[in-house]
Amino acid sequence: MVIQAELIYSLVIMIALGIFFVYAGKKVAMADPTAKPKGIVLVVETGVKIFDDYMKTIMPKKFAKNYYPYFAMVFCYILVSNLSSLIGFEAPTSNFSITLTMTFITFVLIQYNALKKKGFFKYIWDVVWPPTNILSTISPLISISMRLFGNILSGSILMALVYQFTAWISYHVINFNFLGPIIAPALHCYFDIFAGCIQTLVFVTLSSILIMMENSDDDE
Repeated sequence: MVIQAELIYSLVIMIALGIFFVYAGKKVAMADPTAKPKGIVLVVETGVKIFDDYMKTIMPKKFAKNYYPYFAMVFCYILVSNLSSLIGFEAPTSNFSITLTMTFITFVLIQYNALKKKGFFKYIWDVVWPPTNILSTISPLISISMRLFGNILSGSILMALVYQFTAWISYHVINFNFLGPIIAPALHCYFDIFAGCIQTLVFVTLSSILIMMENSDDDE
C-alpha cells in the first residue's frame, strides 16, 4: 500500500488550519467588542466580512447559516493547498482523488437541493428522462473537480520543467542551478499565487452557483 504524498500534506494543512482557527476563535472571543480590532482579530474579521459580502452576491442571506461557513472552510483549505507548493509541499489539489472528494460534497448538495425543490418522483424523472439528463446531472462532479485538479497539476509540472531546464543550462557553466532562483520567482507568482487564488475563487463560485440554480424559484 502506497500513501500518496499529497494525502499527507493535506492532513498537515487541515491540522494547521484547525489549530489556527481555534487560536483565532479564542482571540476573537476574548477581544473587546467596543475597541478597534487589531492583529489577528482584525485579519479574521476583515476576511470574514469580505467573504460574507461576496457570498451575498451569489446566495441570498437566508442561506448564510447553512452554506457560508461551509464555503468559507472550502475556500481556506483550497487556497492554502494551492499555495503550499511555495514551501515545498506537493499541492493536495494536484491529486485528483482529493479534488474529486471535495467536489462530491458539492455534488451531494446540488442533488439535495434539487430533491428538496422538486420532490422525490419528479427529481428521479428529471434525472433519467431524457437519458441525456444523466450526463448533465453528473457533469458538475467531473467538470469542477477536473478544472481545479488540471490547473494546479499543470502549474506544478510546468514549474518542474522550468527547474530542470534552468539546471541543465546552469550546469554547462557551473555545477549549480543559478538560473532557477532568477527565473522561477516570477513564474511562481503566476502559477502558484495568481492561478492558485483564481482557481480557489472559481471552485467556490461555481459550486455556490450550481447549488443556487436548484433554488432559483426561491431566490429573494
